[in-house]
Amino acid sequence: MAVERQFNGNDMEAIIARLRDVIAVSVVKDAAGEVAEVHVLTGSSRSPKQVVRDVESAVMARLGVALDHKKISVAQVDDGPQQRERARLKFSDVSLSFNGNRMEARVGLARDGLACSGAASGTSSPSGQMRLIADATLKAIEDSGLAGAGLTLEDVDEVVLAGRKVAVVVVNLAGGRAEEILAGSAVIRQDVWKGVVNATLDAVNRRLSVAEDR
Repeated sequence: MAVERQFNGNDMEAIIARLRDVIAVSVVKDAAGEVAEVHVLTGSSRSPKQVVRDVESAVMARLGVALDHKKISVAQVDDGPQQRERARLKFSDVSLSFNGNRMEARVGLARDGLACSGAASGTSSPSGQMRLIADATLKAIEDSGLAGAGLTLEDVDEVVLAGRKVAVVVVNLAGGRAEEILAGSAVIRQDVWKGVVNATLDAVNRRLSVAEDR
């Protein structure tokens, strides 16, 4: 006569957690110690039916336990490239207006139908223009509501690498328990203004994408 192998909820959770795309798992037992529910959180690359079959097969193979598929519930999060792409803000427009030695930079950004903008004003020197454009970009990012923390421009510069002009931006992200320094760059093809906006987005967008995935 076959003897049923002993196991606990942690054993089953550990086995299921090792399956492809599984992010989290919770096994709930009833008063008699039998499995009542199995909750699985996965990515979106596989169908829920495939996940359920994998769970059934793995638990049977490793523990000798036949799970009723009706007890297995699967929740999925969209963690693919398309989701991350939707989280990214993109360049829309940039403009500068001058008044004597003063200027104002305005930057527009877009994300999945969302339009946001920011403005910054100051002196109109070449280096001042770059700083104001980067500052206006950060204000547009804050206007989008995606930042979740204060963004401060540390520095912006134009450098030459491999014979090409490149805009480099360093941003301070203040939030949570500690500051986080972000850096981004973009090749300046024709428009230095657009290059600065794209470098600022390069610094911040990856952090915004991570925040969206959490």
